[in-house]
Amino acid sequence: MRHSFGLRAALIALTVALTGLGLSSSARADSGTISFRVLKGGWFIGASGGSGTLFFHGRSYPLSIGGLSVGLVFGGSETYFRGTVTNIRSPHDVTGIYGAAGAGAAVQPHDTRSADPAPAAEPRR
Repeated sequence: MRHSFGLRAALIALTVALTGLGLSSSARADSGTISFRVLKGGWFIGASGGSGTLFFHGRSYPLSIGGLSVGLVFGGSETYFRGTVTNIRSPHDVTGIYGAAGAGAAVQPHDTRSADPAPAAEPRR
């Protein structure tokens, strides 16, 4: 009876220790802020590029962004992003290849009034 109590206590202590290790590894993860600008433009084939900065532990790390797109691409745009990066341990956790998909449209409403209206006909008497 005494041996099973000791074994049970050891298993409980081991479980608590392993759980603590799992929590401490995620507790060491930190967060930072990120901001970047992306320019996009094209005519059937589009390109995008930009730059930004990751602020982490009081230091700034430059970022570079680039990409290509194919499809109904007409025009250009400039977008600014700002946000928080969480659960990172070093600036290298942000590097990588990211993908995005999107769609958009801009439509100008049709103006039924003519810019140069013809003079109204005089009524007949």
